[in-house]
Amino acid sequence: MQLPLSDSEVVDISDDELYCKKLYSGLLQAQALAHIGHWELDLVNNSLYWSDEVYRIFGLEPQEFEATYEAFLKYVHPEDIDMVNNMYMSSLKEKRGYYVEHRIVRENGEIGFVEESCEHEFDKDGNPLKSIGTVHDITRRKYAENELVLASAVFEKMNDGVLITDAAQQIITINSAYSEMSGYNIEDIRGKTPNTFSSGWHDKLFYKNLWRELNKEGHWNGEIIDRRKNGELYTAELNIIALHDKEGNLTNYISIVNDISEKKKKESLIHNLAYFDALTSLPNRVLFQERVINKIPSLQRNSKKMALFFIDMDNFKNINDTFGHFTGDKFLIEVAKSIKATLRDEDTLARLGGDEFTVTLGDAESVLDIAVVAEKIIERFRSPVIIEGREFYTGASIGISIYPDDGTTYEELVKAADTAMYQVKESGKNSYQFYTQSMNEKITERSLIENDLRSAINRNELFLEYQPKVNLRTKKVYGMEALIRWNHPDIGLIRPDKFIGISEETGQISQIGLWVARQAISDAKALYDEGKRLVVSINVSSKQLNDDSFINDICAIADNIGLDKGYIELEITESHIMKDVDKALSILNELSEKGFKLSIDDFGTGYSSLSYLKKLPAKTIKIDRSFVLDIDKDEDDRSIVAAIIAMARSLGKDVIAEGSETKEHIEALKSLHCYQIQGYYFSKPLRIEKFREFIKDFKGDGKSV
Repeated sequence: MQLPLSDSEVVDISDDELYCKKLYSGLLQAQALAHIGHWELDLVNNSLYWSDEVYRIFGLEPQEFEATYEAFLKYVHPEDIDMVNNMYMSSLKEKRGYYVEHRIVRENGEIGFVEESCEHEFDKDGNPLKSIGTVHDITRRKYAENELVLASAVFEKMNDGVLITDAAQQIITINSAYSEMSGYNIEDIRGKTPNTFSSGWHDKLFYKNLWRELNKEGHWNGEIIDRRKNGELYTAELNIIALHDKEGNLTNYISIVNDISEKKKKESLIHNLAYFDALTSLPNRVLFQERVINKIPSLQRNSKKMALFFIDMDNFKNINDTFGHFTGDKFLIEVAKSIKATLRDEDTLARLGGDEFTVTLGDAESVLDIAVVAEKIIERFRSPVIIEGREFYTGASIGISIYPDDGTTYEELVKAADTAMYQVKESGKNSYQFYTQSMNEKITERSLIENDLRSAINRNELFLEYQPKVNLRTKKVYGMEALIRWNHPDIGLIRPDKFIGISEETGQISQIGLWVARQAISDAKALYDEGKRLVVSINVSSKQLNDDSFINDICAIADNIGLDKGYIELEITESHIMKDVDKALSILNELSEKGFKLSIDDFGTGYSSLSYLKKLPAKTIKIDRSFVLDIDKDEDDRSIVAAIIAMARSLGKDVIAEGSETKEHIEALKSLHCYQIQGYYFSKPLRIEKFREFIKDFKGDGKSV
């Protein structure tokens, strides 16, 4: 075979030689494509060979000059020369290969990046013969990496929040600004969709239009209301961009979010915030008051009447506490829509706050017509409110006042309607009531109680009675519950259910509660000193538990009197615990650690869960009397009591049944293996002197009263 060397010359070469030349030519082409050159340094003859691609990497023409190690170092970036030279010399000395990344300065002054690998050959005596290495141009990769680093820094430092999803809308990452804005860390939401932040404010049409524009234009910009991790709503300016690859395939969505809540407050929303309820868009208290005041002169001139409704939704607090504020908000929105649907266009519906709504019915001539509207509202809520497929049962308690019969000013009309509404609440809820003078008298009595309660302790008007706690097995009195009474000088004996609630509302419960504790522990200590070692039970309200000084105060009382805390039982109602479970757990655990016994009162009437119940340090569960009163006649009550007993036993807790008034009650409880009893069957509550006589003469029997 002949191989041409020039236009005028040909030479004969063997097939092997041709194959080798082709192989070498292919190697050089492959190096050019991969931007990888190779070199060989003959350490014996001190000669250096560079492949063509090495020259190109350094910005030179192939084989432009005879390569030397010194020439190589000339093209290494000045700041990297020592590192590269030391790396090479160390590898020779240690007889090992090396890998290094460094910068180069090309012939035209351009900065590049390369990675080098090298291996050495040694003779049998360990003397170096040859170094063989590769040079890989990684300039593009390095610049791309630097761009990524820069982009990442910009991404993290942006003031606007940025959220990136894949094509399926699954969240890939967020920046710090978005995390700070939303309250979520990437670990909370990675793999989820942006629906996680949905406030529920926007309807299906809003999102349908958003996606139509995004899919058509490749981007969408607008305002949206989202919800932070803590449940707080915020308004954001949102810009969504759809990203596609070179082939046009959707790859990602990028959302750029700017919290404009403060801006909105300072601009157009100021008016709405001043006059409209943000949740329901109904007139708020301010606008409602203005409308009533502005309407009164016209009513007066034309001798017309007007009805004002004060509406409070029954069971809302339980819905809100059990299912959360998000569901509670949706519930109130549906309630507003339902009430609105029963009214005429000329009527005004407003939300005062919480679950309180007000209505004015213009030109109300007939009480019957007014009653029909109230009945319509009540009838609507005999059916459940549907939220996301779940049924929520509620009711409406409505108080009604009439202009000018019950008042001629806004304040008088609202007060009268509010008074009537509370009468409905006390009478069983889910009804309506017109204002009457008797209700005003009740309000007056409440004011009297509130005022006189402040000095009741100083005037020695409060006293305690004790109801015995009996163990049916031992036939002994093992404890006593302290019950407060108030002997008012003008009104006479006032029941606790009339003044305890008022004392909680006014903040007087802390002073009264400590007085009860001091008196009850003193009486129990006196009995202890007489050889009667009974556990005294003291009721504690949620208001007392929320008082930061309560624990120290109750401990100081017990220590000063000298009664072991193991003989003091603090009773907390189940509903009080469930108002703030985590805080209650913390406080109750601390009280338990101090040595107090703890009991859950009125069990079965609240909304506790077993997961929390088993964490409570309470030793005793008290079955509410409402389940005991018909236990001998009502199978449902009997089943409930049996379930409570079984559950308490599984949790290692004692059970006591209050409200045990008949022999039939006692027998039914015995059959259910409940042996700790409290109720009128054995004794009514007694003053301490009578209580002493009772436990002295007690034989373990009782009589129905």
